[in-house]
Amino acid sequence: MYHHSSKKRQLIVRSVVYSIMTLSVVAIVTILMLIILGYSFNRQDGRLEQGGLMQFASTPSGATVTLDEVAQSSRTPSKANVDAKNHHVTMDRTGYRQWQKSIMVEPGTIRWLSYARLIPTEPVVSTVHRYTGLDSALVSPFRQWIAVSENATVPVITIADIRSEQLKQESITIPEESYTVPTTEAVQSFAVESWAQDEKHMLVKHTYDTDKVEWIIVDRTDVSKTINLSKTFAINPTKVLFGTNNGRNLYVKTDDIVRKVNLDDRTLSRPYVSNVDDFWVYDSTTVLFSTAVDEATNARTVGYISDDMEVAETIKSFPAETTNLKIAFGEYYSRNFVAIAHNTTLELFQGTLPKGSTDADLKVVKTQTLTSPAEWLTISRNGRFTVAQQADGYVTYDVELKKADPTKFARPATTPQRQMQWLDDYMIWNDRENVLRFYEFDGANQQDVMPVTEGFSVTLSSNNRYVYGFVKNESGASLQRARLIIGN
Repeated sequence: MYHHSSKKRQLIVRSVVYSIMTLSVVAIVTILMLIILGYSFNRQDGRLEQGGLMQFASTPSGATVTLDEVAQSSRTPSKANVDAKNHHVTMDRTGYRQWQKSIMVEPGTIRWLSYARLIPTEPVVSTVHRYTGLDSALVSPFRQWIAVSENATVPVITIADIRSEQLKQESITIPEESYTVPTTEAVQSFAVESWAQDEKHMLVKHTYDTDKVEWIIVDRTDVSKTINLSKTFAINPTKVLFGTNNGRNLYVKTDDIVRKVNLDDRTLSRPYVSNVDDFWVYDSTTVLFSTAVDEATNARTVGYISDDMEVAETIKSFPAETTNLKIAFGEYYSRNFVAIAHNTTLELFQGTLPKGSTDADLKVVKTQTLTSPAEWLTISRNGRFTVAQQADGYVTYDVELKKADPTKFARPATTPQRQMQWLDDYMIWNDRENVLRFYEFDGANQQDVMPVTEGFSVTLSSNNRYVYGFVKNESGASLQRARLIIGN
């Protein structure tokens, strides 16, 4: 009898222990999952609340992060679990200016502050090369080359190789048989208008006999392959843009018609779209356009056409009196966005574009009233930011944070308004009043970096160590660079 009772007691004890162990494991796993999902216990009101995660990174790395006035134990790159609320973040590193930003964290979200670019307290500026003069300078798409024209009246382009810290240069001369020799004493000029994505081909605009223009494609690796677009295809374009990455396809606007040019086949396509007021190229093979007023409908439209489409598609129509009509496309994490600027309104749509028998399924994400009409409209290369540039600043809409930020330029323009340029995926620059100034996408952390002369390209080196810019002086001009990363 005693033996039987002992066995029964052991069984009960074992069952209780196993139950406690199981419940403990379940509790621990639950607590860990809640921690992973950002939940924490609020002692003030006794509630379980979900927070978020913040990720920090900087260029250069190794910055101290202060979150809501509390210094974090680790340096960038780092992360922190935070409450769902507005947080103030600063990043500091010896020898650099402080970086700071306030950002709202929603429950269960991750906020990436991975784009902080720290600027030295006093950037060291040095001269890389001196030129006898400077009429134009244009950086290639991937920051490897700069096309420099010291004297626009002669067909010579100097190619500066900035792939390494030791600058290399080579001058190329456009063959005389590739352009029309002037018949009058009017000054001719050669200006590099754009680079192809392959960074080999350049589009040169040749102006001669006062008001005549022709377009020339120059291969920087072999000038014997230079092609006079205007002569070869017997056209007189008012606008030319590169298409595919190899630089052998272009889109041209002649009168009000947009066509495609294939340099390899020496072919000029059928009209892609007509009654065009202006056009832009997206993703190398898609033409975006705005039309002039259609007399039949008394309306203006914006639309697109791709190389695989027979007919252009209209995305939206507007009254005939609509001004500053522009369109831009973008993609962010597989979501398609269409931005349209008209008059003093910016509209951003998300969804499916019309194509053939497929109707558009575009829904308005944001409608923003501008203080003045947009002079340029772009969506950043990473697809996250829609930017409408105005005469005195710009408005950015961030599709990730669902937030619009207006920014005023720090200085008035002293020359005709130019389209602002991206320094990287998060930072914009301008050179107003001959000072290079950096702006983050939302206008935060504005920094004066170094003196430059307005109207010429500025670029980062491929390793982010330097920023290059041009300065005119009494002896001609200089290519200068400011060191952005201190030390080796």
